[in-house]
Amino acid sequence: MFDLTTHLTELRCHSVDWLRSRLDSVIAAQRSLKVEELALRRVLDERGDADLAEDALRGRHNESPRTARQTLEMARRLEAVPAIAAAAHAGALSSDQLVPLLQVATAADDAEWARRAPSYSPFELERLARNRRGVTAAEAAARREARELKWWWRRDTGMLAVRGEIPDVEGALVRAVFERMTDRMRPARGQPWDTLAHRGADALVDLCKGFADAKPGPLRSHITFHVPAHGPAEVDGVAIADATLANLVDDAAVTSVTVEGGQLFGARTDTSSVPAETSRFVRARDLHCRVGTCEATLGLEEHHLIPRCEGGTHDPQNVVLAGRACGHHQMLVPNGPWRLEGDPSQPDGLRLVRVDQLARAP
Repeated sequence: MFDLTTHLTELRCHSVDWLRSRLDSVIAAQRSLKVEELALRRVLDERGDADLAEDALRGRHNESPRTARQTLEMARRLEAVPAIAAAAHAGALSSDQLVPLLQVATAADDAEWARRAPSYSPFELERLARNRRGVTAAEAAARREARELKWWWRRDTGMLAVRGEIPDVEGALVRAVFERMTDRMRPARGQPWDTLAHRGADALVDLCKGFADAKPGPLRSHITFHVPAHGPAEVDGVAIADATLANLVDDAAVTSVTVEGGQLFGARTDTSSVPAETSRFVRARDLHCRVGTCEATLGLEEHHLIPRCEGGTHDPQNVVLAGRACGHHQMLVPNGPWRLEGDPSQPDGLRLVRVDQLARAP
């Protein structure tokens, strides 16, 4: 029988380098075995093994029926993309990457995805998968019907608890308003920022305090929509139905920008701060922290790949989102030892390099 205490004692006798190497080996083995599991399920599925479906219902492997169905669907898709299967078996793809990737890749682009997908964050692959599925009018209506906001007193703490879910476009409006309010809650010079959670609670209270004095008419805020050449429109990375976008355009002030190949053309670059149109474009393009495979979506700040102090401009190709709450913005130049390089218009276009390594490069 495995004894964790004994095993931990043994591991503590090894060096950090050995432990890291062992961890890499274990993770690679897990990923390889996952592909083997999918292959076994696929062959059993081909043979019409009735026990395979029964296993899911009985929870034989201690997994939910939903997980069993998803795993079987992955097994069926994997056969059509042998290059991706080989990459996953070699340990280059995590399960978080493989699940959405199998919803996106086809036999025609199998080799390209096997090469590029390891550099994609799970966030970007899930975004592609959602866009591939699209959104029907019925799904949009179901989102709207599922909206809710609940509040109740927690008498033991004297706190009002709030919980809710708000659909796509309206959710983007709420997020935009709260982010704008919390960003304006700057501390006095030399003082630390309060937590985002505290500032969010203060913003909600401020909205309620100001309601009685609000001017009549609808509350408006700038929301950026991403309308790709193929696939549904997005708001904050969430695909929306065509009818939803059409209804909004009828009652919105539309600002047109030229975007091609993931790049914004004609944006101003000679201003003292990042122009509003560039900021909106970058936030709609990136959606999350672009450092490595980080998926942080809160506390994002605009980062210049070539810093302003080194002559960098506000060109959209020189601006990406980096998270402060996750600690990634602070680690980048000019304040930290790391530099992001590459093409931010591509989900896998950036790489992280230490400045001292660049200095040593021939």
